[in-house]
Formats: sequence, structure tokens, C-alpha cells
Amino acid sequence: MLETVLTICSLMLQALGLVAAGVGFSKLFNDSSAPGERFFPSVLATEFEVARQVRAALGRLLRALLRRPRPVVTHTVGAASSAEAAGSIRGLAQFGRLPDPVQDAEAFRAEIENRLNRVFRLAQDVQHDLGQEVRVRIQEGQRLGEDLQARIAIIEQESKRATIRGLREQVLGFFSVALGLVVQSVVDLAF
Repeated sequence: MLETVLTICSLMLQALGLVAAGVGFSKLFNDSSAPGERFFPSVLATEFEVARQVRAALGRLLRALLRRPRPVVTHTVGAASSAEAAGSIRGLAQFGRLPDPVQDAEAFRAEIENRLNRVFRLAQDVQHDLGQEVRVRIQEGQRLGEDLQARIAIIEQESKRATIRGLREQVLGFFSVALGLVVQSVVDLAF
């Protein structure tokens, strides 16, 4: 009777351990995988890749043992292409008609000087506005960078906590399996 109870306890501990380890693996995969990634297709893809690598290694080993030369593989390289894009912006500033330099040279000189001063002031205003825009964009970029770094740190901490949670469940499951095997071994030795 005691042997049966201990055997059932051992089997229950092992089953509980396997379930806990499976839940831990599932949580660990869900917490660390990409959104929409499925467990079994990714495991099968990994298994197929391992099988392909083993097959390739065995092929290399057989070729080395049989001293059969490797097949020659040639690759052709396609032509490279590139695309370019260009753009231009033009502005036109008009100030009206100039006085006739033949009739009134002084008025012509004064109007040219006035227009050059206006263009210079416009250029300074544009340069000032561009400098302010650059400063604002740099500050915004720094603020966005700091926000991004803060979010990355938060996500890393959440990921670590989730991974540790899944690993704890796996350890608990394997501990239960080991405890069940110990109980089973004691039952086998005692009875």
C-alpha cells in the first residue's frame, strides 16, 4: 500500500514538474519572442536547421574519408544599378523698376544701396530664423532621444522580469521532476 502511494506521489510530482517546466518555457518564449511568432514553427525551423547542419557535416566527413573532391560551385554577380534624385529651389525677389542711371545717377545709386540693404536684412532674418529652427530641432531631437532611452530602459527591465519569471517556473518544474525521480528511486530500492 505504501509503495503504491509513494509511486503515485512520484508520478504526480514528475507530471507537475513537467507541466510547470512547460508553462515556464511557454512564458519565456512569449515574453522574448517577436509579436505573432509561433512556438512550434520556430522550434521546427531550428530543428530542420540543425538537421541540415548535421547532414552537411556528415557529407564533408564522408568526402574527406572517401577523398572525393568537393563539387565546384560558381556564382554569377548581377549588374548593380543606382538611382539618383535631384531637386532645386529658386526664389525671385522683385523690388520694382530702377531709376534711369543716365538721367539721375545719384537716385540710381541710392536705390541700389537701399535694395542691397534690404536684401542683406532679409538674408540676416532668414539666417536668424534658420539658426533658431536648428536650435529648436536639436533640442527636440535630444528630448526625443532621452524619451527613447527611458522607454528602452523600461522595456528592458520588463523583459528581464518576464524572463526571470519564466526561468523560475522552469526551475520549479525541473526540481519537481527530480524530487519525483528521487521518490521513485527510494520506492524501487525499498520495496
